[in-house]
Amino acid sequence: MKTTKTRYFIVFLLFVVTAINYMDRANLAIAGSKIQGEFSLSATQLGLLFSMFTWTYAASQIPVGYLLDRIGSRVLYGSAIVIWSACTFAMGFSSHQLFATAGASFALLLVCRALIGLAEAPSYLSNTKIVANWIPKSERARATATYISSQYIGLALFTPVLTFLTARYGWQMVFYATGGVGIVFGIYWLIVYRDPKDSKKTSQAELDYIKAGGGYGSQDQSAVSAKVEGRDILFLLKNKTVWGLFITQFAYNSTLIFFMTWFIVYLEKGLNLTLSKAGLGASIPYLMAMLGMLVGGFLSDSLLKKGKSVTLARKVPVIVGLVLTAMIVFVNFFENQPVIAIGILSLAFFGNNVANLGWVVFTDVIPRNLIGTMGGFLNLFGNLSGITTPIIFGIILQRTHNFHYAMWYVSIVAVLGVLSYIFLVGKIEMIVPPKQRQPDGYSAGSRVSFERLEGGG
Repeated sequence: MKTTKTRYFIVFLLFVVTAINYMDRANLAIAGSKIQGEFSLSATQLGLLFSMFTWTYAASQIPVGYLLDRIGSRVLYGSAIVIWSACTFAMGFSSHQLFATAGASFALLLVCRALIGLAEAPSYLSNTKIVANWIPKSERARATATYISSQYIGLALFTPVLTFLTARYGWQMVFYATGGVGIVFGIYWLIVYRDPKDSKKTSQAELDYIKAGGGYGSQDQSAVSAKVEGRDILFLLKNKTVWGLFITQFAYNSTLIFFMTWFIVYLEKGLNLTLSKAGLGASIPYLMAMLGMLVGGFLSDSLLKKGKSVTLARKVPVIVGLVLTAMIVFVNFFENQPVIAIGILSLAFFGNNVANLGWVVFTDVIPRNLIGTMGGFLNLFGNLSGITTPIIFGIILQRTHNFHYAMWYVSIVAVLGVLSYIFLVGKIEMIVPPKQRQPDGYSAGSRVSFERLEGGG
């Protein structure tokens, strides 16, 4: 029987859409200084603009996750890509003469960013559900690391290009370019993506392999269509491991949000680089972040294959990575030496992404029928940092006129993530609501999964 590799094509699709997703989040950082100058925005107003995406993104996570568990990823995700890309494109029109005042232009930017946050809400929830369906557990950390790494490859490759376009053609071109690409890909997604059961390009041999590895159709997945009940959600929300994951996701995201919002402004105003040099300098931390993502994922899977427990394989990269992240505070001592400062930022961003196994651990501990709903809670807590971090940075800058206390904030939050993983996150195993348990305490599917995982994959 012919064995296909369709699951690798699915990872490729996730790779591309994640790159587009993050360019549409970070493009405002590239244009931020120009927009601030053109519309005479204060640092606090710019911080509010940076954070507006996350207000609607975070608020939408739980209802969107609930919706995702019912209608699936294909239509919801494809439509979302087209919508957020169209809103990104529309941001370029905010300086049009139709908007007579800077206040009106600023209002349009706020509305567009809010709509982008709303439309991007299904992104990581859909990615996680797609990976859980298409990818066997023994390949899942690598697959997740691979597609998530694209956000940094895209940022590293295209940030210099987009900063050049900004300098040459104006900041509006950033939004026209990134929005146009997203619209085209969203239409392509709707045409080509299918779940395993609907895919005509996947052989039975590959489906059997996915099933045997804990993907679609396996005993682990047998409850995917089960009814989502409030008591199951409450049971999970009372678990300290789940709260440990929430807190750590907030800590991880706090550093990420800095690099997605104030980073270019920091390079310009904190390290006194020109916009062109800032664009080139930014590519190094982004590339190191990509490397960190791959190192974390491959290290975790490698430890599993060597017979280490799931708990050890997941916790080691997270704790070590967040310790490296906390070192970002040392950049305060080298602001007059941009090369060293960028090196410290690169190390911190590398470590932050070694630690980025939150969604992998999430699929290890959450029952499949609750991935969308509980994923909404995880993304909600993680993205609260997207609301707080940009605004806190803006307030600090407006009051102190330097980034020192802002870097201390990021470092302390990273330490909070380390403590959370040490003291709250316990043994990493499926958390099964009481009604789904067998007499031995586990669901049938999770018991098979534990035996395989604890034995090294």
